[in-house]
Amino acid sequence: MNLSRRNLLKLAAAILSVSACDKPDNSRHSFNKPDKETSMQSKFIKHQGATLHYQIGGTETAPVIVLLHGGFGSIADFAPLLPRLQQHYRVIAIDTRGHGRSTLGTAALTYAQAAEDARQILRHEGVEKYSLFGFSDGGTTVYRLGAADKNIEKIITVGAEWHKKHLDGVRPMFETINLDFVKENLPEQLAAYQAANPEPDAAKWAAALKAMWLDEGASGYPNENIRQIQAPVLAIRGEADFLFAFDDWAALKTELPEVHLMNVPFAAHEAIKEQPEIVWAAVRAFQVA
Repeated sequence: MNLSRRNLLKLAAAILSVSACDKPDNSRHSFNKPDKETSMQSKFIKHQGATLHYQIGGTETAPVIVLLHGGFGSIADFAPLLPRLQQHYRVIAIDTRGHGRSTLGTAALTYAQAAEDARQILRHEGVEKYSLFGFSDGGTTVYRLGAADKNIEKIITVGAEWHKKHLDGVRPMFETINLDFVKENLPEQLAAYQAANPEPDAAKWAAALKAMWLDEGASGYPNENIRQIQAPVLAIRGEADFLFAFDDWAALKTELPEVHLMNVPFAAHEAIKEQPEIVWAAVRAFQVA
């Protein structure tokens, strides 16, 4: 498969919001203006060669919800929803190793490692019962956590692949990921990473993500292991998400018969940013069901 420049740019836009249309317009949406301001406290722990950054905030006595962001992103991926989440939950938002303010460390970046990093943070905080909310790569990690851990109350994913078979359609695109690609197509994400990360190395960053996305081994996608998930699941997809095919999303119903599926109109990969009102309404309905 030969990739045109158009397809490369399309990939970049789908991974993270490159174009202005992906960014929430606060002037139009009063949704993004919380009733009251809440704050998040930054914390750090060292684990398996990395310094992991996470933030805690929200309502002290409310149920815990853990946020896991997407590739080339950070905790900021959840910015359109964070004010509302803080009003209803005790929020723990994690920067994946090598992202945001978390260092890459010495352990390889894999979905299995990201899951273990999250577990370590939760152990450190003494959290036993919690819900999970994962976007894109974070959602894939959430599925791994859900399949292995039985103390999870509910699971929400947005644009999250779960099976290695999806690589058949995107492998040629993923194989183009390198430093030059990031510089050319993700300049805003690169600038944010270099400004925030204590040990920025964009070449390693890109290579680590490429390896994680192409990992077909035991440390990669959860595959049929998602059948082990016991918690209720809400799987959200933007109707124009070309990174998460409709058939892959619909197949979750076979693997998880009780799953709730939502295909968000007028949204692509980043439904959280493109249609936050719709996503939030679904999240709240699911959480109180």
